[in-house]
Amino acid sequence: MGEFKKFIKTTGKSIEEIKKAINDMVGNAVDNIVDTVIDDMTQFVPDDVRKSVKQSVRDARKKSAEVSYKAEKIPDRKPSETASAEKVSAKKVSAELDEMARFVEDASRHEQWGVRVIAEDYKSEKIPDSKYTTREYIRASEMQRTGFPPESLPEHLSEQDEYMVNKIRKMRELEMCVRENGVYKRAFEITQYEQGEFMANVEDDFPRRAFCGVGQVTYASLSRSQLRTYFTWRTDVRREVFRETDKPYVMLYCGELIHKIGVDGSADAFRKLLATWDGCRNFAPYLDEYMPRWLKDFYAFNDIEDEFPDINAVISEHGGAELEKFPDTEFKRFSDEFNFLAENSVYPIKSSAFYSEKTRPMLEGACKAALMGLEVYFKQRGIELSSIIFGKLKKDYTWKPFQHLVINLDAADGFHPVKISAGEIYCQKRGEPALELFSFAPCKGFNGYLLKSVEARLRQKTGYSRKISANLKMALNDFQNRTKLTDAVSAPEFLEIIPKAVDEYCLANGIKRAPKRTAGVDETVAYTAPKVEIDVSKLADIRAKSDETARKLIIDDEQTENFHAVADKISDDDFSNMIEDCKRELSPLDPAPQVFQEQARENPAFSGLSGEWREFANSLTDTHIQVLKALLEGNVRSFCDERHIFAELVYEEINTLSLSAMGDVVIECGELVGDYREDIQKIVSC
Repeated sequence: MGEFKKFIKTTGKSIEEIKKAINDMVGNAVDNIVDTVIDDMTQFVPDDVRKSVKQSVRDARKKSAEVSYKAEKIPDRKPSETASAEKVSAKKVSAELDEMARFVEDASRHEQWGVRVIAEDYKSEKIPDSKYTTREYIRASEMQRTGFPPESLPEHLSEQDEYMVNKIRKMRELEMCVRENGVYKRAFEITQYEQGEFMANVEDDFPRRAFCGVGQVTYASLSRSQLRTYFTWRTDVRREVFRETDKPYVMLYCGELIHKIGVDGSADAFRKLLATWDGCRNFAPYLDEYMPRWLKDFYAFNDIEDEFPDINAVISEHGGAELEKFPDTEFKRFSDEFNFLAENSVYPIKSSAFYSEKTRPMLEGACKAALMGLEVYFKQRGIELSSIIFGKLKKDYTWKPFQHLVINLDAADGFHPVKISAGEIYCQKRGEPALELFSFAPCKGFNGYLLKSVEARLRQKTGYSRKISANLKMALNDFQNRTKLTDAVSAPEFLEIIPKAVDEYCLANGIKRAPKRTAGVDETVAYTAPKVEIDVSKLADIRAKSDETARKLIIDDEQTENFHAVADKISDDDFSNMIEDCKRELSPLDPAPQVFQEQARENPAFSGLSGEWREFANSLTDTHIQVLKALLEGNVRSFCDERHIFAELVYEEINTLSLSAMGDVVIECGELVGDYREDIQKIVSC
C-alpha cells in the first residue's frame, strides 16, 4: 500500500497506466507468495529442482495472461503424468516429497548417523534432468544397488507372504536417506546393522530354497526369495536345527550374531557363534578358517572375559587348531633358553665333544649369565635382545576386524587390549585397534656365536684338552644391512661381555680355573720310537721249521683216505709249541729293546715367530704347509684333489699339532680361523 499511495501522489497518469502499475504490483505479490510456498514444500529437494518449479509456475501464469488475463485466479490444472521435471507443478513436487518421505522413518536419526553420497546431482549418474523424475531416479538407483530386477508377485498372497513382502520392502527403505541437498545411500555397515535389527524377530516358512552365490553378503544384495530362504533357515537354527545351506546364508547369520542381533548380550552371542561352528561343521568347512579369528576379534571388541577367561582353551575345545607354541619374548621369564638356542643355532652344541649330561647344567647356567650381560649391553644401545634371540611382534597389516563380513563396530561393547598369547596381541596403534603377531625369525648365526663363545670359555676354565674359539662372522652374517646391530656387535667391548659373564658365573659356582700351560722360548719336544733289531742268522732256521710244518699240513689226493690219521700226528700242543718258538725267534724277550731319541730340529726360517707359533711351525710337514697355503689362497679343494690328498685328514693332523703347541685349533669347518690367518700367513711366507 505504501507504493500505491506513493504512486497516487505523483503527477497524473492515464487510467491504463494506473491499471498496469496495479497489476504489476499484484503480480509481484503473487509471485512472492508462490515462491514462499514452493520453498516450504521443496526444502528437501535439490536447488535446481526448486528453481525449475518456480520457473514453471511463472511460465504457466504468463501464458495464461496472454490468452485472458485473470490476475485474481490461477488455474488449478492436474499436470500430465509424462510432464518433465522442469514443468511439474507445486502439487506434483509435494506428492514426490511424500513418496520420498517413506524412505525416512526418523529424520533425526539420519542426522546423527554417517551417510555416503550416491550422487550430488543427477548428472553424476548420467541421468539427464529432463528425463527422470525424483521417483524414477530413486527406483533406478535402487535397481542398480540390488543388481536384480524386482520379483513378480502372485495375484493372491497368503497372510504370511503378504507380511514378508511388506516387511522386506520396509527393510529396503532403510537403505535410502533423503537429505537437504540430494538423495543419499547410507553406509553399508550402518545399513546392515539397522536392517538386521529391523528383521531380528522375523520367522518364516518359505516353501522353496533359493540358491545364493554372492561374495560379500548383505541384506541388500539378496532378492526377496533369497531373503525368505535365509529367514526360514535362521528360524530352524534358532531351534537348534542346522540344515545344510549355501555359504552366504551361514555368513549372514554369523554377522547377525557378531552384531548381537536376536541374542541376550555379548556372552550369549559368543556361545551361539560356537554352537554355529559346531552345528555347521559337516557342510561348512570354511568356518574352520574364519571362526577362530572372528572369535578372537569378538573377544577383543566385547567384554566377556569374566565368562570366558581363556579364549585359547575355548577355541581348542571346539576344534580349533592348536596354537603354535612361542617362547615368551622376555627371556627372563623363559625357563628353557638353552634348548631353544641349541635348536635355533648354526652351531650344533649338543654334538660337541664337551657336551654331556654332566656338563649340561654348567652350560645352561653360563648361557643364562651371558644372556643377562648381553641384555644390558644391547639395552644401552636401544636394541631388544629378545628380537635377536627369538624374533619380534609385528603389526599384521592384512588384519581387519571380522574379515569377510560387513560389521558395524559401533554395535560392539568397545575395543580393549587383549593378550591372546605371547605371539598374538591386540593393542592400539595411534589410537586405532591393531593386531600384532609374533614373527618367528631367530638370528641363528648370532645364537651360534653365543653358544660357541660360552662353550669356548668353559673349556678354558675347566682345563678341557681341546680348545675352540667363536668366529664373529657367525653373528655379523645375520646383521647385513642392519647398521645399528652391526655397529653394536663390531664394538671392541662386545667381545668382552660373554667371557666376563662366564667368568663371573664360574667364580660364583666354584668352577676353578685350569692350570695354564707354560712353554719356554727354547723349549723342544722329544719324540721317541722303539728301535727294532732283527737277527738275520736265525732266519734260515725259522724258514726250515716253517717248511717242515707246511709239508705236514699239505694233504695230497693219495692221502685223502688217511686224512684223519695224518691230522692226528699234529696235535694242538705241537702246533702251539711251534707258534711259541716262532714268536720267541722274532721277538726275543731276554735283551731289552733299544730306543733312540731324536730332537725336533729347529728351522731357522721360523726364528722370528713367537714361542708357541715357532713350536707349531717346526712340527708341520711340507704337505701341512702346502695345505695351509691353499687355504689362504682359497683353492684347497683343487689342490687336494690333484694330489689325491684327503683334506679332512690333513686338517685333523694340523689341528692336533696346533692343540699340542697352542691349545687351540686353527681350522674350523674347512676354513682357517680368522684370528689366526695372519700368523698362518707368516708361517707360509717363511
